[in-house]
Amino acid sequence: MNAAVKNFRDDVEATYAVDSNRDREPMKARARFPEYRRRGSAPSSAGGMHCRRSKRWTWGSGRGARSLNMRAFAGAIAFAVASVASSVLGVHVDMVTIGNPGNPGNPATTTGLGAVSDIFQISKYETTNAQYVEFLTSVGGTNPGGIYNPNMGLDPLGGIVQAGSSGTFTYSVKSGTNPQGVAYANLPVNFVSWFSAARFVNWVQNGESTNPATLETGAYTLNGATNGPLPGRNPGATVFLPSLNEWYKAAFHDSVNGGDNYYDWGLASDTKPANDVSDLSLVNAANYGGSVTPTSGPIAVGSYAGSSSYGLYDMIGNIAEMSDQPGNNANRYMAMSGSYSTQVANMDGFSALYTPSNVRGTSATGQIGFRIAAVPEPSTYALLAAGVAGLGGLRWVKGRRKIAA
Repeated sequence: MNAAVKNFRDDVEATYAVDSNRDREPMKARARFPEYRRRGSAPSSAGGMHCRRSKRWTWGSGRGARSLNMRAFAGAIAFAVASVASSVLGVHVDMVTIGNPGNPGNPATTTGLGAVSDIFQISKYETTNAQYVEFLTSVGGTNPGGIYNPNMGLDPLGGIVQAGSSGTFTYSVKSGTNPQGVAYANLPVNFVSWFSAARFVNWVQNGESTNPATLETGAYTLNGATNGPLPGRNPGATVFLPSLNEWYKAAFHDSVNGGDNYYDWGLASDTKPANDVSDLSLVNAANYGGSVTPTSGPIAVGSYAGSSSYGLYDMIGNIAEMSDQPGNNANRYMAMSGSYSTQVANMDGFSALYTPSNVRGTSATGQIGFRIAAVPEPSTYALLAAGVAGLGGLRWVKGRRKIAA
Protein backbone atom coordinates (compact mmCIF):
# COMPACT_ATOMS: atom_id res chain seq x y z
CA MET A 1 0.00 0.00 0.00
CA ASN A 2 1.51 3.32 -1.00
CA ALA A 3 1.77 6.25 1.44
CA ALA A 4 -0.99 8.33 -0.18
CA VAL A 5 -3.50 5.51 -0.02
CA LYS A 6 -2.51 4.73 3.59
CA ASN A 7 -2.94 8.37 4.68
CA PHE A 8 -6.33 8.56 2.99
CA ARG A 9 -7.41 5.32 4.62
CA ASP A 10 -6.22 6.50 8.05
CA ASP A 11 -8.30 9.66 7.76
CA VAL A 12 -11.39 7.79 6.58
CA GLU A 13 -11.07 5.38 9.49
CA ALA A 14 -10.61 8.27 11.94
CA THR A 15 -13.63 10.07 10.51
CA TYR A 16 -15.81 6.98 10.76
CA ALA A 17 -14.59 5.95 14.19
CA VAL A 18 -15.00 9.43 15.46
CA ASP A 19 -18.06 8.71 13.62
CA SER A 20 -30.95 12.69 63.99
CA ASN A 21 -30.41 12.72 70.38
CA ARG A 22 -30.85 16.07 71.54
CA ASP A 23 -32.01 19.14 69.79
CA ARG A 24 -30.82 21.92 72.13
CA GLU A 25 -27.90 22.87 74.30
CA PRO A 26 -28.05 22.15 78.10
CA MET A 27 -29.57 25.01 80.09
CA LYS A 28 -29.02 25.64 83.81
CA ALA A 29 -32.00 25.11 86.17
CA ARG A 30 -34.24 24.14 83.27
CA ALA A 31 -37.30 22.26 84.44
CA ARG A 32 -37.73 18.86 82.93
CA PHE A 33 -41.24 19.80 81.82
CA PRO A 34 -41.34 23.56 81.38
CA GLU A 35 -44.56 25.45 80.78
CA TYR A 36 -45.90 24.92 77.32
CA ARG A 37 -45.17 27.69 74.90
CA ARG A 38 -48.53 27.46 73.15
CA ARG A 39 -52.06 27.52 74.51
CA GLY A 40 -53.91 24.24 74.79
CA SER A 41 -52.79 20.83 75.75
CA ALA A 42 -49.71 19.32 74.38
CA PRO A 43 -49.68 15.83 72.99
CA SER A 44 -49.28 13.26 75.76
CA SER A 45 -45.95 12.14 74.37
CA ALA A 46 -44.45 15.58 74.17
CA GLY A 47 -43.27 18.09 76.70
CA GLY A 48 -41.45 21.38 76.92
CA MET A 49 -39.87 22.61 73.76
CA HIS A 50 -41.17 19.56 71.94
CA CYS A 51 -44.61 21.13 71.75
CA ARG A 52 -43.45 23.94 69.52
CA ARG A 53 -44.96 24.02 66.06
CA SER A 54 -43.19 21.98 63.48
CA LYS A 55 -40.21 23.74 62.00
CA ARG A 56 -39.40 21.01 59.56
CA TRP A 57 -40.04 23.06 56.46
CA THR A 58 -39.35 26.54 57.87
CA TRP A 59 -36.33 28.54 58.82
CA GLY A 60 -35.80 29.23 62.54
CA SER A 61 -35.21 27.27 65.71
CA GLY A 62 -36.94 24.21 67.05
CA ARG A 63 -36.58 20.49 66.79
CA GLY A 64 -33.84 19.76 64.32
CA ALA A 65 -34.29 23.14 62.68
CA ARG A 66 -30.70 24.24 62.91
CA SER A 67 -29.52 21.06 61.31
CA LEU A 68 -32.22 21.16 58.64
CA ASN A 69 -31.55 24.79 57.89
CA MET A 70 -27.87 24.10 57.43
CA ARG A 71 -28.58 21.11 55.25
CA ALA A 72 -30.88 23.17 53.07
CA PHE A 73 -28.33 25.96 52.78
CA ALA A 74 -25.45 23.66 51.98
CA GLY A 75 -27.56 21.69 49.54
CA ALA A 76 -28.67 24.81 47.71
CA ILE A 77 -25.12 26.04 47.41
CA ALA A 78 -23.87 22.68 46.23
CA PHE A 79 -26.60 22.61 43.61
CA ALA A 80 -25.69 26.09 42.47
CA VAL A 81 -22.04 25.15 42.13
CA ALA A 82 -22.86 22.02 40.19
CA SER A 83 -25.28 23.68 37.78
CA VAL A 84 -24.05 27.24 37.39
CA ALA A 85 -23.79 28.37 33.81
CA SER A 86 -22.34 31.62 32.60
CA SER A 87 -22.11 33.66 29.45
CA VAL A 88 -19.28 35.91 30.53
CA LEU A 89 -17.18 35.15 27.52
CA GLY A 90 -17.51 37.85 24.86
CA VAL A 91 -18.25 35.29 22.23
CA HIS A 92 -21.35 34.26 24.22
CA VAL A 93 -20.38 30.74 25.16
CA ASP A 94 -22.60 29.14 27.82
CA MET A 95 -20.34 27.38 30.30
CA VAL A 96 -21.37 24.65 32.76
CA THR A 97 -19.38 23.88 35.91
CA ILE A 98 -18.36 20.27 36.41
CA GLY A 99 -18.13 19.69 40.18
CA ASN A 100 -17.19 16.69 42.34
CA PRO A 101 -13.45 17.29 42.09
CA GLY A 102 -11.12 14.53 43.09
CA ASN A 103 -13.36 11.77 41.85
CA PRO A 104 -11.60 8.53 40.95
CA GLY A 105 -11.62 7.28 37.43
CA ASN A 106 -14.27 4.97 36.11
CA PRO A 107 -13.60 1.54 37.70
CA ALA A 108 -15.42 -0.14 34.80
CA THR A 109 -12.68 0.78 32.36
CA THR A 110 -9.18 -0.58 32.37
CA THR A 111 -7.80 2.92 31.83
CA GLY A 112 -9.74 4.52 34.72
CA LEU A 113 -10.75 7.51 32.60
CA GLY A 114 -12.53 10.48 34.20
CA ALA A 115 -10.29 11.22 37.19
CA VAL A 116 -10.15 15.01 37.51
CA SER A 117 -8.57 16.76 40.49
CA ASP A 118 -10.21 20.19 40.13
CA ILE A 119 -13.55 21.66 39.20
CA PHE A 120 -13.64 23.05 35.69
CA GLN A 121 -16.08 24.40 33.15
CA ILE A 122 -16.99 23.17 29.71
CA SER A 123 -19.24 24.70 27.09
CA LYS A 124 -22.85 23.62 27.18
CA TYR A 125 -22.97 23.18 23.45
CA GLU A 126 -20.55 22.47 20.67
CA THR A 127 -19.02 25.59 19.13
CA THR A 128 -21.37 26.86 16.43
CA ASN A 129 -20.91 28.47 13.04
CA ALA A 130 -22.23 31.76 14.45
CA GLN A 131 -19.61 31.74 17.22
CA TYR A 132 -16.84 30.89 14.82
CA VAL A 133 -17.91 33.75 12.53
CA GLU A 134 -17.39 36.15 15.45
CA PHE A 135 -13.88 34.76 15.76
CA LEU A 136 -13.13 35.06 12.06
CA THR A 137 -14.56 38.58 11.86
CA SER A 138 -12.41 39.72 14.77
CA VAL A 139 -9.06 38.53 13.44
CA GLY A 140 -9.59 36.94 10.06
CA GLY A 141 -9.01 39.77 7.59
CA THR A 142 -5.94 37.94 6.36
CA ASN A 143 -7.06 34.46 7.44
CA PRO A 144 -4.12 34.00 9.87
CA GLY A 145 -3.06 30.42 10.35
CA GLY A 146 -5.69 29.28 7.87
CA ILE A 147 -8.45 29.55 10.47
CA TYR A 148 -10.94 29.68 7.63
CA ASN A 149 -11.13 26.53 5.54
CA PRO A 150 -12.60 26.96 2.04
CA ASN A 151 -14.71 23.84 2.53
CA MET A 152 -16.73 25.78 5.11
CA GLY A 153 -18.23 27.60 2.14
CA LEU A 154 -17.89 25.09 -0.67
CA ASP A 155 -19.17 21.94 1.02
CA PRO A 156 -22.96 21.66 1.60
CA LEU A 157 -22.24 20.62 5.19
CA GLY A 158 -20.11 23.72 5.82
CA GLY A 159 -21.81 26.81 7.19
CA ILE A 160 -19.57 29.87 6.74
CA VAL A 161 -18.97 32.10 3.71
CA GLN A 162 -15.86 34.15 3.06
CA ALA A 163 -15.92 37.23 0.85
CA GLY A 164 -13.40 39.82 -0.32
CA SER A 165 -9.67 39.44 -0.69
CA SER A 166 -6.74 38.94 1.66
CA GLY A 167 -6.52 41.87 4.07
CA THR A 168 -10.21 42.65 3.77
CA PHE A 169 -11.82 39.24 4.13
CA THR A 170 -15.31 39.29 5.63
CA TYR A 171 -17.30 36.35 6.95
CA SER A 172 -20.94 35.45 7.42
CA VAL A 173 -23.06 32.44 8.24
CA LYS A 174 -24.49 30.81 5.14
CA SER A 175 -28.04 31.82 4.34
CA GLY A 176 -30.77 29.24 4.03
CA THR A 177 -30.51 25.73 5.41
CA ASN A 178 -28.27 22.73 5.04
CA PRO A 179 -29.33 19.57 3.16
CA GLN A 180 -31.25 18.47 6.29
CA GLY A 181 -33.27 21.70 6.36
CA VAL A 182 -31.47 23.17 9.38
CA ALA A 183 -30.34 26.81 9.53
CA TYR A 184 -26.57 27.07 9.55
CA ALA A 185 -26.06 29.51 12.45
CA ASN A 186 -26.67 26.99 15.24
CA LEU A 187 -25.02 24.05 13.54
CA PRO A 188 -21.69 22.98 15.02
CA VAL A 189 -18.77 24.42 13.12
CA ASN A 190 -16.86 21.84 11.12
CA PHE A 191 -13.96 21.72 8.64
CA VAL A 192 -11.77 23.01 11.48
CA SER A 193 -8.30 21.63 12.12
CA TRP A 194 -6.89 21.18 15.63
CA PHE A 195 -4.58 24.13 15.04
CA SER A 196 -7.54 26.38 14.16
CA ALA A 197 -9.48 25.25 17.25
CA ALA A 198 -6.37 25.97 19.36
CA ARG A 199 -6.24 29.48 17.90
CA PHE A 200 -9.93 29.96 18.79
CA VAL A 201 -9.29 29.15 22.49
CA ASN A 202 -6.16 31.35 22.49
CA TRP A 203 -8.33 34.17 21.13
CA VAL A 204 -10.92 33.69 23.90
CA GLN A 205 -8.25 33.49 26.61
CA ASN A 206 -6.65 36.69 25.31
CA GLY A 207 -9.87 38.69 25.60
CA GLU A 208 -10.84 38.22 21.97
CA SER A 209 -8.27 40.68 20.76
CA THR A 210 -8.37 41.80 17.13
CA ASN A 211 -4.60 41.37 16.94
CA PRO A 212 -3.89 38.16 15.00
CA ALA A 213 -0.62 37.75 16.91
CA THR A 214 -2.60 36.86 20.04
CA LEU A 215 -3.77 33.69 18.33
CA GLU A 216 -0.31 32.21 18.65
CA THR A 217 -0.04 32.28 22.44
CA GLY A 218 -2.29 31.56 25.40
CA ALA A 219 -3.42 28.03 26.17
CA TYR A 220 -1.13 26.75 23.42
CA THR A 221 2.06 28.16 21.97
CA LEU A 222 1.72 27.75 18.21
CA ASN A 223 4.35 30.07 16.74
CA GLY A 224 2.60 30.03 13.38
CA ALA A 225 2.39 26.26 13.11
CA THR A 226 -0.43 24.76 11.08
CA ASN A 227 0.92 21.22 11.04
CA GLY A 228 3.43 18.98 12.77
CA PRO A 229 3.57 18.09 16.47
CA LEU A 230 0.68 19.38 18.57
CA PRO A 231 1.80 21.61 21.48
CA GLY A 232 0.72 20.72 24.99
CA ARG A 233 -1.47 22.93 27.20
CA ASN A 234 0.52 25.74 28.83
CA PRO A 235 0.65 26.12 32.63
CA GLY A 236 -1.82 28.79 33.71
CA ALA A 237 -4.13 28.31 30.72
CA THR A 238 -7.64 29.54 31.54
CA VAL A 239 -9.45 28.54 28.35
CA PHE A 240 -8.52 25.38 26.48
CA LEU A 241 -9.68 22.31 24.64
CA PRO A 242 -10.75 19.68 27.17
CA SER A 243 -8.39 16.87 28.05
CA LEU A 244 -9.57 13.31 27.57
CA ASN A 245 -10.28 12.93 31.33
CA GLU A 246 -12.15 16.25 31.48
CA TRP A 247 -14.30 15.42 28.49
CA TYR A 248 -14.93 11.86 29.74
CA LYS A 249 -16.00 13.03 33.19
CA ALA A 250 -18.37 15.63 31.74
CA ALA A 251 -19.90 13.02 29.46
CA PHE A 252 -20.15 9.92 31.66
CA HIS A 253 -19.82 10.85 35.35
CA ASP A 254 -22.91 10.65 37.60
CA SER A 255 -23.26 14.24 38.82
CA VAL A 256 -25.88 13.29 41.45
CA ASN A 257 -24.18 10.38 43.20
CA GLY A 258 -20.61 11.46 42.56
CA GLY A 259 -17.67 9.32 43.63
CA ASP A 260 -16.77 6.59 41.20
CA ASN A 261 -20.26 6.37 39.70
CA TYR A 262 -20.38 6.54 35.93
CA TYR A 263 -23.06 5.99 33.32
CA ASP A 264 -22.53 3.73 30.35
CA TRP A 265 -23.58 6.45 27.91
CA GLY A 266 -22.90 10.18 27.74
CA LEU A 267 -26.53 11.17 28.25
CA ALA A 268 -26.85 10.23 31.95
CA SER A 269 -28.11 6.83 30.91
CA ASP A 270 -27.08 3.17 31.01
CA THR A 271 -29.13 2.51 27.88
CA LYS A 272 -27.80 3.05 24.39
CA PRO A 273 -29.39 6.21 22.96
CA ALA A 274 -31.89 6.05 20.13
CA ASN A 275 -30.80 7.53 16.82
CA ASP A 276 -34.17 8.91 15.73
CA VAL A 277 -33.72 12.49 14.53
CA SER A 278 -37.35 12.85 13.41
CA ASP A 279 -38.55 13.29 17.03
CA LEU A 280 -36.32 15.67 18.96
CA SER A 281 -38.52 15.41 22.07
CA LEU A 282 -37.12 11.95 22.73
CA VAL A 283 -35.18 11.38 25.94
CA ASN A 284 -31.86 9.63 25.56
CA ALA A 285 -31.42 10.20 21.86
CA ALA A 286 -28.55 11.33 19.67
CA ASN A 287 -27.72 12.09 16.06
CA TYR A 288 -25.72 9.17 14.70
CA GLY A 289 -26.11 6.33 12.27
CA GLY A 290 -25.14 7.86 8.94
CA SER A 291 -27.37 6.76 6.10
CA VAL A 292 -29.46 4.64 8.50
CA THR A 293 -31.03 7.79 9.98
CA PRO A 294 -33.07 10.50 8.20
CA THR A 295 -30.05 12.77 8.31
CA SER A 296 -26.54 12.51 7.00
CA GLY A 297 -25.26 15.68 8.60
CA PRO A 298 -25.18 17.62 11.88
CA ILE A 299 -28.29 19.14 13.42
CA ALA A 300 -28.60 22.28 15.57
CA VAL A 301 -26.71 22.05 18.86
CA GLY A 302 -28.91 21.12 21.84
CA SER A 303 -31.71 19.83 19.63
CA TYR A 304 -32.45 16.94 22.00
CA ALA A 305 -33.64 19.03 24.95
CA GLY A 306 -34.29 15.93 27.07
CA SER A 307 -30.91 14.36 26.51
CA SER A 308 -27.98 15.74 28.46
CA SER A 309 -25.18 14.94 30.85
CA TYR A 310 -24.24 17.48 33.57
CA GLY A 311 -26.52 19.81 31.59
CA LEU A 312 -24.33 19.42 28.50
CA TYR A 313 -25.77 18.55 25.14
CA ASP A 314 -24.59 16.43 22.23
CA MET A 315 -21.90 14.62 24.18
CA ILE A 316 -22.76 11.66 22.00
CA GLY A 317 -23.15 11.99 18.25
CA ASN A 318 -23.84 15.03 16.07
CA ILE A 319 -20.22 16.01 15.61
CA ALA A 320 -17.04 14.40 16.86
CA GLU A 321 -15.12 16.58 19.31
CA MET A 322 -11.47 17.44 19.76
CA SER A 323 -9.36 17.19 22.89
CA ASP A 324 -5.85 18.32 23.70
CA GLN A 325 -4.94 14.75 24.61
CA PRO A 326 -2.04 13.48 22.50
CA GLY A 327 -2.82 10.61 20.20
CA ASN A 328 -0.63 7.69 19.24
CA ASN A 329 1.99 10.06 17.87
CA ALA A 330 2.95 13.71 18.30
CA ASN A 331 0.97 14.83 15.24
CA ARG A 332 -2.35 13.39 16.41
CA TYR A 333 -4.95 14.03 19.12
CA MET A 334 -7.77 11.95 20.60
CA ALA A 335 -11.30 12.71 19.40
CA MET A 336 -14.47 11.74 21.25
CA SER A 337 -18.24 11.18 20.94
CA GLY A 338 -18.69 9.89 17.42
CA SER A 339 -20.65 11.90 14.87
CA TYR A 340 -23.72 11.86 12.67
CA SER A 341 -21.82 9.61 10.29
CA THR A 342 -20.87 6.95 12.89
CA GLN A 343 -22.63 3.76 11.92
CA VAL A 344 -25.04 2.15 14.42
CA ALA A 345 -22.85 -0.94 14.64
CA ASN A 346 -19.84 1.23 15.52
CA MET A 347 -21.54 3.43 18.12
CA ASP A 348 -20.82 0.97 20.95
CA GLY A 349 -17.24 2.09 20.54
CA PHE A 350 -18.26 5.45 22.01
CA SER A 351 -19.83 4.16 25.24
CA ALA A 352 -17.99 4.57 28.58
CA LEU A 353 -15.82 1.59 27.59
CA TYR A 354 -14.58 3.12 24.37
CA THR A 355 -11.14 3.95 23.11
CA PRO A 356 -11.01 7.43 21.51
CA SER A 357 -9.95 7.79 17.91
CA ASN A 358 -6.59 9.18 16.87
CA VAL A 359 -6.89 12.05 14.40
CA ARG A 360 -4.26 14.13 12.63
CA GLY A 361 -4.00 17.71 13.85
CA THR A 362 -4.28 18.88 10.25
CA SER A 363 -7.48 16.93 9.55
CA ALA A 364 -10.46 19.23 8.89
CA THR A 365 -13.55 17.26 7.92
CA GLY A 366 -17.31 17.67 8.01
CA GLN A 367 -17.54 15.22 10.92
CA ILE A 368 -15.25 16.94 13.44
CA GLY A 369 -15.78 20.05 15.58
CA PHE A 370 -15.05 21.11 19.16
CA ARG A 371 -16.27 22.59 22.42
CA ILE A 372 -14.12 24.58 24.85
CA ALA A 373 -13.26 24.15 28.53
CA ALA A 374 -12.12 26.71 31.09
CA VAL A 375 -10.97 27.42 34.62
CA PRO A 376 -14.08 28.52 36.60
CA GLU A 377 -14.76 32.19 37.18
CA PRO A 378 -13.84 33.53 40.68
CA SER A 379 -17.55 33.79 41.48
CA THR A 380 -17.85 30.03 41.03
CA TYR A 381 -15.07 29.47 43.53
CA ALA A 382 -16.91 31.82 45.91
CA LEU A 383 -20.03 29.67 45.59
CA LEU A 384 -17.97 26.56 46.19
CA ALA A 385 -16.37 28.15 49.27
CA ALA A 386 -19.83 29.06 50.56
CA GLY A 387 -20.94 25.49 50.01
CA VAL A 388 -17.92 24.16 51.85
CA ALA A 389 -18.53 26.64 54.66
CA GLY A 390 -22.16 25.52 54.83
CA LEU A 391 -21.16 21.89 55.02
CA GLY A 392 -18.53 22.80 57.63
CA GLY A 393 -21.24 24.55 59.63
CA LEU A 394 -23.37 21.45 59.42
CA ARG A 395 -20.52 19.39 60.84
CA TRP A 396 -20.10 21.99 63.65
CA VAL A 397 -23.81 21.73 64.52
CA LYS A 398 -23.59 17.97 64.60
CA GLY A 399 -20.49 18.20 66.78
CA ARG A 400 -22.26 20.51 69.27
CA ARG A 401 -25.15 18.09 69.44
CA LYS A 402 -22.84 15.19 70.26
CA ILE A 403 -21.16 17.20 73.03
CA ALA A 404 -24.55 18.14 74.49
CA ALA A 405 -25.77 14.55 74.40
